[in-house]
Amino acid sequence: MLDATEYRAMAAEHHRLAGMCRSPESRERHLRMEEELLTLAAGQECLRASHTGAIDVLASSAPRDHRATP
Repeated sequence: MLDATEYRAMAAEHHRLAGMCRSPESRERHLRMEEELLTLAAGQECLRASHTGAIDVLASSAPRDHRATP
């Protein structure tokens, strides 16, 4: 599975390709693809943040042994 950085790199490539296109249809196709990839990147970041937050919550709610070690 790709991560947000890879999606952003792919989006940057489509942005670059859109700038090189002569055809308006082709340019629009690359710009649409760029937007879709940026949306996927944002989704991956949200998933990662929620996953990391869930791990933090689980770690903070885990029972701890507060007895001093000899």
